[in-house]
Amino acid sequence: MRRLFSILLSAFLLLGLAPIANAAAGPALNADRASTEFNASALSLCSENARFQERASTASTAKDIARFERYSKASCGDDGLPHLIIGATIEPFGALANRHHEGDILIPAHIFIYIAGIIGWSGREYLRASKGLKNPAENEIFIDFALARKCLIKGAAWPVEANKQGRSGDLREKDENISLNGPR
Repeated sequence: MRRLFSILLSAFLLLGLAPIANAAAGPALNADRASTEFNASALSLCSENARFQERASTASTAKDIARFERYSKASCGDDGLPHLIIGATIEPFGALANRHHEGDILIPAHIFIYIAGIIGWSGREYLRASKGLKNPAENEIFIDFALARKCLIKGAAWPVEANKQGRSGDLREKDENISLNGPR
């Protein structure tokens, strides 16, 4: 139960599901410094873009109208299409202050990498576990589902396990165990 709790807590923190405290309104700190807000010179607000307004005027259904209203707050190019801008942050944890595009790219990318890691780590664990069985080559062709299920469950903790094995030196194979093809 403790392990499940720690995995869930890590997942919630990784995905940014913990709420962020908003600062109270008031005078800006460091008002004498230049603005660090990202500005794309070729983009303008969609609500001010003529080509976007032309496209929005053709909306006929309530769903289309609502979509164009949402997009009117985005930045549009000369083509009248919304563009996604995720400005790079210089300071550590600066992305926490710039949280309005995380659902567009950042969170789906992290989820993709995490799921791809689960698949890869589970396959690696399955191959390592099947080496200890009586016929490992047969287990690569005919999948042992009980073993695969155990390896898949272990794969959910792949970031922690990869870190542990990386520190201990078990993550990579020793050079003397790697066969080389041809003369060297």
